[in-house]
Amino acid sequence: MSMITTTYPPRGLESNVRSTATAPARTWGFWATLGWFGVAVVTYFAATFLAAFFYALWWGLTHPNVPLDMNAPVLGYLMIAVPMPAAALALMLAARRAGPSMRSYLGLVWPRWRHILVGFGALIVLGALIEGLFRLFPTFDQTPELIAEYRSIMGNPTALALYWFTLVVTAPVAEEIIFRGFLLRGWSESRIGMVGTIVLTSLAFAVIHVQYNVLGLFMVLSLGLLFGVMRWRSGSTVLTIMMHAAWNLMCGIVFMLHV
Repeated sequence: MSMITTTYPPRGLESNVRSTATAPARTWGFWATLGWFGVAVVTYFAATFLAAFFYALWWGLTHPNVPLDMNAPVLGYLMIAVPMPAAALALMLAARRAGPSMRSYLGLVWPRWRHILVGFGALIVLGALIEGLFRLFPTFDQTPELIAEYRSIMGNPTALALYWFTLVVTAPVAEEIIFRGFLLRGWSESRIGMVGTIVLTSLAFAVIHVQYNVLGLFMVLSLGLLFGVMRWRSGSTVLTIMMHAAWNLMCGIVFMLHV
């Protein structure tokens, strides 16, 4: 588990990708990958602070006689829409530094159509299973809370736009680049192997969704495992971004239709 390994990616991670991508000649090792993840976390909190600071500055200039509400939905969504891409950008720069191609290192290549079909088919099956669990344990269903959140911003066009942008664009793209792109690439070539990496990245993915209850975290963990497997078999993070965005879009539509 050295800082940088000089092996090519294990079979299955990139071998299924179209030949337009060039396989990187080296990869950040386990500890270096973890260290860069720490840099991304610091970047996330720094960007959160800056987003809040500049929003407060703007608010003070445009609303001099109105105190800033730190619980305002616009501020809340802004503090998600900005930091996540900032953290992903830090890891994209690390990926560029490690290999000859950031795109190839992170798996930002178009998947084969059969992988798209398998991935979305598996997503539908997982969705049906999770829906069954929510019906079996209705007390753990947080859908009413999420519907109430959507209802609370319906009269605020800016908050509504940020909500959908964060849900369908920012979160899927940034989170997949971080977890199925950078972390999976570095850790999969360490001693823990691909299976251990998929489990570890899925656990980390679940940890950042602490706003959910036990069943909600199980759902996130299941999604992380599915995304990890599809990233492995297809060699494409673009596929997991599409799957993640589709899942979030479906959830958002459900909330909107129940308002």
